[in-house]
Amino acid sequence: MNGPFDLDLRHKDVTRGVGAVYSSYTHLMTMLAQGWEIEPPIYVRPRSHSLLRSRKENIYHFILWHGDRVGVVSVLDCQEIRQFLVDKEFPVDRL
Repeated sequence: MNGPFDLDLRHKDVTRGVGAVYSSYTHLMTMLAQGWEIEPPIYVRPRSHSLLRSRKENIYHFILWHGDRVGVVSVLDCQEIRQFLVDKEFPVDRL
């Protein structure tokens, strides 16, 4: 894997949505362990109504850097991601 844009869609921590690809909390943590760094703020927006889900949920967008490489990782809302943001005190901007 060369970066966030080279996601393997067969990876169990990547979810294909309607017209989009989302990473999991676990995948984000793996990237951080590999040396990627988050550039605040974190952007959050509501996920559009999906045919697969009856409720609206948030999507968190992280700008990540690794050396001179940059990427965006989008993670679906979950308790772990919300707790991570609280623990790290990252600023969150709503789109």
